Amino acid sequence: MPQQINHISFRGGPYGSVVPIAIFILATIFLILNGSADVKSMIVTAMLSISLGMLFASSPVDYSEAIFSLIANRVTGVAVTCWLWVGAFSGILADSGLTEAIVWLGWKLSLGGIVFVLCTFIISAIFTVSVGSALGTVVGFTTVIYPAGILLGAPPGPLMGAIISGAAFGDNLAPISDTTIISAATQETDIGGVVRSRLKYSLSAAFIASVLFFIHGDSAFTSNTLEANKLLAEMADPSGLPMLIPGLIVLVSMIFGCHFFLAINLGIFSTLVIGSFTGVFPLERVIQFSGEGSFGGSMVDGIMAILPIVILAMLLITVNGLMERGGFFNRLLALLESNAVKSVRGAETAIVTLVSIANLCVPGNTTAMITVGPLVNKLRKRHGIHPYRSANLIDTISCSFPFMLPYSAIIILTIALQKELLERYDFIVVLSWSDIWPHVYYGIVLFPLMILAVITGFGRKKG
Repeated sequence: MPQQINHISFRGGPYGSVVPIAIFILATIFLILNGSADVKSMIVTAMLSISLGMLFASSPVDYSEAIFSLIANRVTGVAVTCWLWVGAFSGILADSGLTEAIVWLGWKLSLGGIVFVLCTFIISAIFTVSVGSALGTVVGFTTVIYPAGILLGAPPGPLMGAIISGAAFGDNLAPISDTTIISAATQETDIGGVVRSRLKYSLSAAFIASVLFFIHGDSAFTSNTLEANKLLAEMADPSGLPMLIPGLIVLVSMIFGCHFFLAINLGIFSTLVIGSFTGVFPLERVIQFSGEGSFGGSMVDGIMAILPIVILAMLLITVNGLMERGGFFNRLLALLESNAVKSVRGAETAIVTLVSIANLCVPGNTTAMITVGPLVNKLRKRHGIHPYRSANLIDTISCSFPFMLPYSAIIILTIALQKELLERYDFIVVLSWSDIWPHVYYGIVLFPLMILAVITGFGRKKG
């Protein structure tokens, strides 16, 4: 059996181990500028960066063996396992009519523009917590809620900000979201405890955001209730409402200390039972196979949809491992501690800074978290910071201003969807980035809230 390689020598010393991640970041910035940054392109970029990094290794054989061991380490194993089961769960929910049911709920709760904006934030947050997909929320709610809200007299900017804010809240808090899983995995801690300790930050920011949406949800827009009700009647369907229960089961069970793997399996089982018992969907829609060799269904679709981010995570965790085994992490930590990081508060400030820089340089908050997560883990261990705390700092920062960046996937997708809607409805207002970001109140509130938590030490003891 090949020997475990715990140290890799690079030409240029520890700084040579930075070459793979540097290539990845520079190539990703190039992709952003050319409008080609997505998970598939970043997978190829990560593979290329690992291959080129071998040129700087003193021993290509040791480098190669390290790649094999790093790509199969515990952090990768935990993240991949969680994502696969989450993919199955989310796939079933996505095909259960839950989106239409949430739209129906928001329709019946809303009374006009000012209330519609606030309700949009609440129901989009509930939906994202249930399915764990911020992008899925933006697609579903922009397509239906955005045009209906305009007809009801809601101001377009705050309305779009409410949709994105709800997506950010769910991405931040949902136990099945990419960011929650990777924040816990990289900090070597349990997802349930992370979610439980994160509630105080997420709910505080959500409350303040709700007040802002209520204040700014009114406008001089003329409502067309008849057209809005017609549009909503075409899309809304309450039959999928029972499918909120599985998401609630997963969230509550994890808050009360249930292991993630047990909780997600309870969620999958309850989804199958509730869906078939209430007639929301037949079981054959979940797993389909034929004598011709085809195999599919909503569960399979969900698993396959998550595979690209799984592959990218494996590659980026490997890239980070090269820096650790090459000695760069220890060199960087020593440099930080000799100049700036001399206390727990200083270490937390460094964590916030590292995560912020990563999110500015790398599109996709999950990718940014994978990039700096292992370094943050070493930093928090050296200063005795609770893993819940570091996981929360990583996740909350990544679910704040990154949702407002002009090159973020969320903003780009939002504007593209509005342009598509304009082809169908002549009353649609296509917003620019400058029209949207000032109203993403959850992200606007969450970032300074976490800065305040670092300064005051609020929540430091157990996350």
